[in-house]
Amino acid sequence: MLDKQDSHNDQSPNSFAKLGILAGHGALPKQVIAACHEQNRPCFVIAFNDITEDDTVNNIPHHWEHIAKVGKILKRFKSEGVTEILMAGRVGRPPLTSLRPDFSGWKLLATLKKLPTQGDDQVFSAIINFIEKSGFDVVGAESILQNLLIEEGTLGSIEPDEIAEQDIILGAKSARAIGHMDIGQAVIVQQGCILGVEGVEGTDRLISRCAELHTDGLGGVLVKMKKPQQDSRVDLPSIGVHTIENAYRSGLRGIAVEAGGALVIDRKSVIDKADERGIFITGVLAPTDNQNITTGTGKHL
Repeated sequence: MLDKQDSHNDQSPNSFAKLGILAGHGALPKQVIAACHEQNRPCFVIAFNDITEDDTVNNIPHHWEHIAKVGKILKRFKSEGVTEILMAGRVGRPPLTSLRPDFSGWKLLATLKKLPTQGDDQVFSAIINFIEKSGFDVVGAESILQNLLIEEGTLGSIEPDEIAEQDIILGAKSARAIGHMDIGQAVIVQQGCILGVEGVEGTDRLISRCAELHTDGLGGVLVKMKKPQQDSRVDLPSIGVHTIENAYRSGLRGIAVEAGGALVIDRKSVIDKADERGIFITGVLAPTDNQNITTGTGKHL
């Protein structure tokens, strides 16, 4: 039984394919929905019980559902005329005892259990494959929000200094290494010392954990890179206002993310908050094997 009610409004047809949005937690689903409004693009949202914020689906056609009711979700998308599906927002991994899957949900879970590893990249790739085999195309958030991807260079008024640049280099190479192993996307480096790497706990908890490990002196740098083998349609590295606040509370002085491979959620608010808190944000090109990276100041190091 659903603990939320459906909402359905008729929408006039246009040249866009109708978009189905799987809305997780956070600001990204709201931005995607707002962009659909601005583009006059028809969309329908599946909101997840106990995950999606209530105000995400205000004034938008939507349906509340349990996350494991995969068959019901896909059937509802088909009945709404959806042809493309976008996954936006944080979901996490709920306990198996709370899932209550339907038949399609059991099929997907069985597929996931057969994976060689349970890293996010393999899990998301399997989910995308399952959705596409059901007759939908999966698209990324950047296809709707073209200005969401960070470009190379510094955002805001604060530039990384030479020590920060060296930390960015080490962090980028380390993040790429753990990405190859499908462990995580982020590391924190302080004055040449790796304080921590991201695991299943996510970036926010990595930042909190490393707050207890930082030493005196210049603060550390959070570096986030897309995994080399990652499908760019889902789970790209992202930062938002909450990332800036968490970094500030934990004594970090800057954030570096992959240019062309990471999302900045609500860019103006992020830049304003970073300038207010004295934190730099920079987009850097990901290193390949035996190749240097370019820092936000344009230096090749």
